[in-house]
Amino acid sequence: MLRSEDTAENAPAYSLRGVRVRFGSRLVLDVPVLDIPRSRVTALVGPNGAGKTTLLRVLAFLLAPAEGVVSFQGEEVRGESRELGRLRRRVTLVGQAPLLFRSSVRANVAYGLRARGRRDPEQVERALAAVGMSAAADRPAWRLSGGEAQRVAIARALALDPDVLLLDEPTASIDRHHVGLVESLIARLGSGETTVVFATHSAEQAYRLAHNIVSLSEGQLAPVPLVNVLRGETACEGGARYFLAGGLRIEVANGWRPTAIALDPEDILVSRLPIDSSARNCFPGSVARVEEDDRGVILTIDCSGTALLARITRRSYREMELNLGTQVFVTFKSSAVHVLSEV
Repeated sequence: MLRSEDTAENAPAYSLRGVRVRFGSRLVLDVPVLDIPRSRVTALVGPNGAGKTTLLRVLAFLLAPAEGVVSFQGEEVRGESRELGRLRRRVTLVGQAPLLFRSSVRANVAYGLRARGRRDPEQVERALAAVGMSAAADRPAWRLSGGEAQRVAIARALALDPDVLLLDEPTASIDRHHVGLVESLIARLGSGETTVVFATHSAEQAYRLAHNIVSLSEGQLAPVPLVNVLRGETACEGGARYFLAGGLRIEVANGWRPTAIALDPEDILVSRLPIDSSARNCFPGSVARVEEDDRGVILTIDCSGTALLARITRRSYREMELNLGTQVFVTFKSSAVHVLSEV
């Protein structure tokens, strides 16, 4: 059954408290506190084995945690099958390798509606159009490529008009021509009433699409977004300690001997000329990519062969007259360097 905890309209879509998932004796997910906002896009970022898929299955009410409390839109979730069935109708998960039936593309997209006793041909056609599969509606689903099958599975989920759409690596198998289509769909859904949570390996994709980023590492929440992750070695010179990664020589706080670091894009300053400040790290680079979201502009800057993401305001972007290929400087303090692992 469900127990009401918080029925306010601003309650998050999900609240997790002390949630742990074990596979046998192995702890695969350990989330002390996590709130996922409603009607927003949340990205789960992390390497293989980080716990992204496990967390998505918990959010889809397909995997019950061994410990802890999961609340959905202000109500604590209990394990009774009737209530879980009701909740699963409000949440749809699209996995990395979705299964399609041996029928047409259109029939696959309509399946979820039929299973719920509904027939809505117009809804099915809208869902097909949203993922660019209208022309393939009558094709046998078993003849689709992996990327096409992924788009059909997303369309099948869209046709249900769920409160929450969960996507596990939604663009991993999709061809480059259609990645933008799926990304635009995610952004559009997140600007409406739908709560979207998607898992991705791409920190750049997460920053472009998501309002909220959750970083996972070895089943645990990472203290900082796993973005601008650099791996290298430490060297000492003149009493200062440096982290050497690619062509960059980054000053870090004394006492650290990192082998991997991360830099939050929000902590990186971008300028046309070197900044006169106390920041110890300043590197020349050129703008390699420009993306916009509802909070500003995300720049990918090539610094001696190392790509760094930085977020700036639209006003700063205009005033600096930035464009692809523009020569810039990136500046950040040694305190902005987050150590992920040490010798």
